[in-house]
Amino acid sequence: METNVWANLSAINCSKHIKPKGQYSYLSWTWAWAMVKEQYPTADYHLEPDTIYSDGSMEVRVSVTIEGITHTMWLPVLDFKNNSIKNPNAFDINSARMRCLVKCLAMFGLGHYIYAGESLPQERIVTETDQMIVAGAEINKCLEADDYEGAAQLWVEWEYEEICLIARAPSKGGQLTTASRGKTKETAFRMALNAAKGIEMGEQ
Repeated sequence: METNVWANLSAINCSKHIKPKGQYSYLSWTWAWAMVKEQYPTADYHLEPDTIYSDGSMEVRVSVTIEGITHTMWLPVLDFKNNSIKNPNAFDINSARMRCLVKCLAMFGLGHYIYAGESLPQERIVTETDQMIVAGAEINKCLEADDYEGAAQLWVEWEYEEICLIARAPSKGGQLTTASRGKTKETAFRMALNAAKGIEMGEQ
């Protein structure tokens, strides 16, 4: 399970959402979290207790859980030069927490190459196959019939890059109609997708 999460998130190109500040680069936390939630709707994060040191500097910690896997990351409260701040204010602390969240997401693969000083992830080239075309047609058929469970079972058989090709817009050669693409964003389909992935949803 952890291997699949890493494979999916590490393959995502984050380059358009990296914001340079001085000699450092930062990934937009709003985009990063939205991307994770799109792939794993049950993903959650938790702000751990902060640590205050004797010199007045501070360290924040964030834990992220995706599909039952939890990673925790820590980060000192830093200024724009990446020097620790003594007696940081609320804005400094909030900024550090969100940066720490992004750093923790890198533990799952998303944007990990940024911390390695690289610009782009290793690209996995995926070519559409006849099997993918057939699968796309079957998924579309299920969605048109509101058979979300059937569509979800077919959906999870493919890797992230492959499903991106299968589910792309009809104008770009995809197999799903505009109506069917809309249904993939509905709660009913997302719940069916979670069930197909083996994610248990608690009763509301």
